[in-house]
Amino acid sequence: MRHIRHILVVVVLLLSSCMRWEYGSQEHFNMLGEGLFITNEGNFTFGGASLSYYQPTTNHLENEVFQRANAMRLGDVAQSMVVRNGIGWVVVNNSHVLFAIDTETFREVGRITDLPSPRYIAFASDEKAYVSQIDSDRIIVVNPKTYSITGEIVCPMTTPYRTGSTEQMVVVGDYLYVACWSYQKRVLKIDTRTDEVVDYADIAIQPKSIVA
Repeated sequence: MRHIRHILVVVVLLLSSCMRWEYGSQEHFNMLGEGLFITNEGNFTFGGASLSYYQPTTNHLENEVFQRANAMRLGDVAQSMVVRNGIGWVVVNNSHVLFAIDTETFREVGRITDLPSPRYIAFASDEKAYVSQIDSDRIIVVNPKTYSITGEIVCPMTTPYRTGSTEQMVVVGDYLYVACWSYQKRVLKIDTRTDEVVDYADIAIQPKSIVA
């Protein structure tokens, strides 16, 4: 009988540990008007990333809106977010995923998975976007409409010390400009019609941010 009690205790503990990812029912949001999304990274490997929403006109702040709207955590390291056509694209670096959410309800409408180490997303059109990677010399090409990976671009790096690193990007006309960051010193120019690197410039060490 003593052995049976021990087995039951183990089973209960295992079941309780699995339940830590269960967060109950979804909340319903309907945020109309202007607002700001705030990505909260959380500690690396702790899975504590979250998303907040702030309305400046009313000074109203809602925290953990992704978790509350979807009954699941956002993941590990919310690196960046872009809003396009009513959809918010949240790049979650160490969870290797890109979430698409409705900007009024915060509900997930799609996701792109199996990304190596995603950092930022830049759109060339409604059917083509680029996702930079911190631990890869490849930029991943995705189709936002089908939530699928459609290709990759191998980037020429300046040092073999790391496998490569691409960071922030910006689209100007038909070209994508990419900052090559960690242990790199290069800005790339990529033709969005062919997805080929057509030029680059070596500058100061570790360029990270880029805007137009």
